[in-house]
Amino acid sequence: MKRIYTLLGIILFSSLGLHAQEANNCDVNLSLEHDYIIARKYDEALSYWNKLMKECPKHSEAIYADGTKIFKYKLKKARKAKDEAKAKEYLNTLLDLYDKWLAYFPDSKNAAKVYHDKGLVMLNNKAGSKEELYNIFSKGYKLNKDKFTNPKAIYGYFDAAVALYKNGKLSFEDLINHYDDLTGSIDKLIEKYTVVMEDLQKKEDAGELMKKEEKKLKAIRKNLPVYSIVAKNMDNILGELGDCQHLVPLYQRTFEENKNNPSWLRKAAGNLSKKDCSNDPIFEKLVVQLDKIEPSYNSAYFLGILKEKKGKINEAINYYKKAISLTDKAYDKAKIYYKLARLAEKRGQKAQARTYAHKALEFKPSMGSAYLLIGRLYARSANSCGTDEFSKRATYWLAASMADRAAKVDPSIAKTARKIATSYRAKAPSKTDIFIKGMAGKKIPMKCWIGGSVTVPNK
Repeated sequence: MKRIYTLLGIILFSSLGLHAQEANNCDVNLSLEHDYIIARKYDEALSYWNKLMKECPKHSEAIYADGTKIFKYKLKKARKAKDEAKAKEYLNTLLDLYDKWLAYFPDSKNAAKVYHDKGLVMLNNKAGSKEELYNIFSKGYKLNKDKFTNPKAIYGYFDAAVALYKNGKLSFEDLINHYDDLTGSIDKLIEKYTVVMEDLQKKEDAGELMKKEEKKLKAIRKNLPVYSIVAKNMDNILGELGDCQHLVPLYQRTFEENKNNPSWLRKAAGNLSKKDCSNDPIFEKLVVQLDKIEPSYNSAYFLGILKEKKGKINEAINYYKKAISLTDKAYDKAKIYYKLARLAEKRGQKAQARTYAHKALEFKPSMGSAYLLIGRLYARSANSCGTDEFSKRATYWLAASMADRAAKVDPSIAKTARKIATSYRAKAPSKTDIFIKGMAGKKIPMKCWIGGSVTVPNK
C-alpha cells in the first residue's frame, strides 16, 4: 500500500511539474511575442503567437489583444497589395479572434471594447449585415457606454438602428431611445476632450507646453470636430423621423407611463427643444411635470425656453438665471450665459451681451461662438465708435481679433471663424490708408460702449 501511495505521489508531482512547465513556456512565448508587438515587428511576432494559440489559448487576454494587432497589420498590408484573397483570409481570422476572445474570457472587463472593436472592423471592411452590426454594437454599448468612444462606431451603430427600424425590426420608440443615448455619449465625449484641450491651451498660451502635450493638443484639435460632424450626420439620417410631426405624437402617447420618470422627461423635452417643437402644448406639459417632480437646472432651463417662445423675455431671463444657480457644471453655466448673450444681442444691448459672452467664456474658454458674438457686436458698432472714417473702420480690427481667437480655441468652427476674420479685415483701413495717415502702431481710443483702444497694425 505504501508503494502505491508513493507511485501516486510521483505521478501527481510529475503532472504538476508538467503543467508548471507548460505555463512557463506560455509565459516565455508571450513575453517574446509581446516584445515584437511593442517593436511593431508583427511578422516576427506571428510564429510565437501561433504557438500560444495552439498550446495555451486560455493563458492570457494579451494573446488576443496582440493577435488583433497582428492581423490588422496583415489585413492592411494585403489591402495595399490588392491581394483580396489574403485580405479576406486575414479579415475572417481577425473576426474569429474577437469571438474566441469573448468565448475564452466571457467575464472579461474588456468585453465591451471587444464588441466595439469587432463592429468597427466589420464596418471598415463592409463585412456583415446591418442587423449583425447592430447586434454587435448593441452588446458592447449595453456592457459599457464609456468604452464606446470611436465616432465612426457611434455613427455605424445608429445607422444600423435606422436600417432596422425601416425594415420593421425596431420600434420608433427604441430608435429615438438609441438617438438619445448616442447623442448623450457624444456630448459627454465632447465635454471630456474639450476640458483636456482647454487645460493644454492654457499651457500653450503660457509657453509651458511639453512636446508630448503639444502632440496631444494637435490630435484633439483635429479629432474633436469629428464628434460634432457625427451628431449632425445622425440628425441627417434620422431625417424627417426626428421632426415634430413624429416626436410630438410619440411623447403624447407615452407621457402617462413616463410622467414620473425625470430622466425620460428631460430627454423628451430636450429633443422637442432641439427640433424646435417647443411651441407644442406637449412641451409645456413635459416641462411643468419635470419641474413639479424634480425642480432642477434642466426644468428651469426648459421653462426659460418656454417663456422665450411665448415672447415673455424677462420671465425667460429670470428662469435662465435660476438655471445657472441650480447647477455646478461649468458647461451648463456657459450654455446659459451664451443664451443670455444672444438675447441681449437681439435686444440691442451690446454692452450687456458682451458681459454675458465673457461670463460664458469664464466657464468654457473654448466657446468660439462667444468670441464670434463679441466680434459681431464690434463690427456692428463700426459707424458709432469713431470720430472719422479711419477710426470707425478701425473697429473691424477688434472684431477680427475676436474671430481669430474663436478659430484658435474652437476647432469645430475654426474654418468659419477664419473666413469671418478675413472679411472683417477687408473692411478695416488698408495698408495704404495706414501709410497716408501715418498711423502704423498707434492706438485709437474707442469712444463708445466698447471702451479701451485698438492698436493699428505695423504691417
